[in-house]
Amino acid sequence: MEQLWAIAGVAGLFVLRLGVPLAIVVIVGYVLHRLDAKWEAQARLKAGSLANAVAAQCPFAGQTDPVCWVARRLHAQGHVAAECHSCSQFGLRKVA
Repeated sequence: MEQLWAIAGVAGLFVLRLGVPLAIVVIVGYVLHRLDAKWEAQARLKAGSLANAVAAQCPFAGQTDPVCWVARRLHAQGHVAAECHSCSQFGLRKVA
């Protein structure tokens, strides 16, 4: 009977030695994952509001043929304005 208690004690210490640190790592990973998702959502919201503010002041906003930033680049002798980089319409995939 004493051997059974000794085996149970060793197994319990083994679980304590490996299980507790593993549980802590899993919990910290879960919390950091949720925090990252929250920060990413806030960044998307901020970028969207910034893009809307930039588009509201752009004289070429809403233009589709050519796309607004392409028209602005043609108007500015080949230079893309800095505010075009934060606009939701800015992207090379829209040229084609």
